Amino acid sequence: MRILNVAWTLLKMLYQLLWCSARLLSVLFNVFWFVCNLASACIPWMTLVLMVACVASKFAKLRSPDEKRLLRLLGGCAPEELTYWPIANRGAGYDAPENSRAAIKKCAARGYRNVLLEAGLTKCGEIVLVNRTTLDRAGLVGGASSYKLDELRKLNITELHPLGSQFQAETVLTLKELLDLLEEHPRVTIFLHTLDNSTRMLEQLKALIKANAQFTSRTILISRSPYAIYQLRKLHPELICGLWTEKSLSLALLKASTLITSIYGAIFRNIIAPVIGISVVFVSKEEFNLHVAELWRNVGVRPVVYNVNSPNEKRYFQKTMKTQYLTDSLRSEPHLLMKA
Repeated sequence: MRILNVAWTLLKMLYQLLWCSARLLSVLFNVFWFVCNLASACIPWMTLVLMVACVASKFAKLRSPDEKRLLRLLGGCAPEELTYWPIANRGAGYDAPENSRAAIKKCAARGYRNVLLEAGLTKCGEIVLVNRTTLDRAGLVGGASSYKLDELRKLNITELHPLGSQFQAETVLTLKELLDLLEEHPRVTIFLHTLDNSTRMLEQLKALIKANAQFTSRTILISRSPYAIYQLRKLHPELICGLWTEKSLSLALLKASTLITSIYGAIFRNIIAPVIGISVVFVSKEEFNLHVAELWRNVGVRPVVYNVNSPNEKRYFQKTMKTQYLTDSLRSEPHLLMKA
């Protein structure tokens, strides 16, 4: 009798094993059938990968800053004010010495509040506002990281500019000096474009942001590195950041296929942007259109176009695209030329 009970128990276990195996095979078959149908419907395999990545990114994303704070920094929601549209690249570097006190003061005096300045890190670890063009004019090889602050202080950046005779002599500004200067110009917003995204630069920025509450209330940090933005915003969630995107046509891989270009853009818009919590994106005017603008706005990111210097182009981005633009000169603003 006991032998029969044991045999019956073994048969039941074997039946359950076979039943579970059949269910598993059925599930695998259904998954395979579903994937085959997707493929036959011409849905690329990469799309499936992107869908999975989009879902996974929801668990790592950083909270975006308050939209009202961004609007206040950009000058409020007042596009009818013609000074709202331009962002002065390097302080409008065609009109005054790049990244200088004079450039900031000139923008503020003319009523333009949005100014983009470029920042690098010296060999001695000081964040300075200087660009490669200024160093090239001075005959210096390499970026700011090749020189100590004392060496850069010897430069008169005014005399290196084509219009330098119209301005007083100036030396290279440090980021700390810039924050002090902003107290004299309460309406100016600085877009700080970091040219150096090294670990040393990130550590210096973290320390400066922690020590200066004014930084997050007056500055929008711009970087080419999503990783750098993520590291800074993870530590300072209130920091408003923007991503600088390179021209995709300058990348050899993206020239090969329109599909690859589309996937590249989708990754930035739908995965990277939500994860790092950017509020602004800088896009080349050569790759910008109404469709691209709508795609970025759909993910809660404001596009800015670079570099726009022609009066006709500026009028086009104001009237048709309704998009702010980065410009090297404020003298070519359409409303100024119409008055003249």
